[in-house]
Amino acid sequence: MPASALRASTTKATPLQLFLDHPEGDRLTLPTGSFVYRQGEQVQAVYVVQLGLVELSTGLRNRIRYGQGELFFYRDLVETSEFHSCDAKALTPLSLIRLNRASFLTLIHKHPTLVLDLLGRQHARLREQRVDACHFY
Repeated sequence: MPASALRASTTKATPLQLFLDHPEGDRLTLPTGSFVYRQGEQVQAVYVVQLGLVELSTGLRNRIRYGQGELFFYRDLVETSEFHSCDAKALTPLSLIRLNRASFLTLIHKHPTLVLDLLGRQHARLREQRVDACHFY
């Protein structure tokens, strides 16, 4: 039995594991300060951070960071937006795995629990933002 099949039968695979196991996943390595993509560029893929830290921003006051094992920018991909709504910049040396739109949607169909994981992570981020916002009032 392959390791990925054994892992799937015993534990829920993480988004990072699913991307690593995907045959169409492209591995990218970027130095600090590099842009993964820029606001206004055509949306072509969704990314998961393998190592490092990436920041998505639309300006000085609207920034969010993603680290190891986190997916970004699936919102633009799933909403069928044609263009990225923010910049994605490497804050540290960065290793990513990239999946195109069709491969990502196929992955969701094969592993529907991935959607639950994404929703859970998004909910946690919204709660953090809400708590942080309370400190400004």
